[in-house]
Amino acid sequence: MRKDLKDIDLYKFEKLSKALDEWGFPKIDFESGFEVVKGVDFERAYKANNIRFEEDGIYLDYNGYSIKGYMFIQEPYLEKYHMRLPKFHVVKCKVISDFLDKGQFKERYHFSNSEKNDLTDILSKKVYPDQELTLCGYCKKIITQDIQTTKDFYDLLGDFERPKDLEVDIFGYPKGWDQLSYAYRQKHDFTCQECGFKPKSALDRRFIHTHHIDGSKTNNAEHNLKCLCIKCHSNQDEKHMQNFGSGSRALDLKEFERKYHI
Repeated sequence: MRKDLKDIDLYKFEKLSKALDEWGFPKIDFESGFEVVKGVDFERAYKANNIRFEEDGIYLDYNGYSIKGYMFIQEPYLEKYHMRLPKFHVVKCKVISDFLDKGQFKERYHFSNSEKNDLTDILSKKVYPDQELTLCGYCKKIITQDIQTTKDFYDLLGDFERPKDLEVDIFGYPKGWDQLSYAYRQKHDFTCQECGFKPKSALDRRFIHTHHIDGSKTNNAEHNLKCLCIKCHSNQDEKHMQNFGSGSRALDLKEFERKYHI
């Protein structure tokens, strides 16, 4: 039996998520999304802030999903060292930490979650397709799962399913977004996480927005949300500047600037 809103304590973000599940809203869980990706240049993804190192692994934020994967050198010295294949890395082990600390991307790491990958000899440029790699020794000492090869990693990911298609409104937001947005802003005390602005009245809480960091309105994973005032929200990038340059958003922005002299 569905409960009425007034009968449920929704003052915490976690409680609201649970309530939305009970009411039948589509569950948005991008952490468990499974999509096969290959050939992602690690340097480009890392410098674009699309790579995250978590305690349980390495993630690529891609197309609205948070995809778990591994790193490997795509162009090793294969022929010079008698076809010795590179190792792959599933966590921020000593090898990866040293690599990141030096800031050197000469080894051309790639991100993948496939069971096999194509390798290219760095000297001859000959392609060796469908190579199954073995796990780095340092990673083995850190992880708890029984992973020896890229196929093992792929099979482990196969236990997860991609999220189903979401029902969205005419603005591209998923069903239940208003409630989620309010709960998230309330969790952050309606305070801008960039400039520290906090409204003087409950009415002016409309000047506090919930921003999607990766631009995907359906990626409501908490790490992808940010509490921003309307001014900071409008200045996120060129697209946001255009969105707040006309219509009701522009009027709200002008009112905010006039009222708070920001």
